[in-house]
Amino acid sequence: QDSSVLIWFLSKGGVLILTTWLSQAAVEEQTSVILLILKVLCHLPLHKASPENMSAILQSVNGLRFYRTSDISNRAKGLLSRWTKLFAKIQAMKKQN
Repeated sequence: QDSSVLIWFLSKGGVLILTTWLSQAAVEEQTSVILLILKVLCHLPLHKASPENMSAILQSVNGLRFYRTSDISNRAKGLLSRWTKLFAKIQAMKKQN
């Protein structure tokens, strides 16, 4: 919950590590690991991540929209929807400034 720790995690390449783990877990069908990583992603301030890292995690989560387990596909869709709203809000704030 400490935002400085979460931002530090992002600055040290944490998103790329999570992306790698998420992709590997999907290949190996480790549903509990996938669910855990999706939960972690809900709490990270990804608007602070670099565009390259954000692109990688978006691609991985986007691929889970059609996962065979509805719980995972629904969580992936929800996370993508949440991120879309967040980034739209950030862009609107940037335009105002």
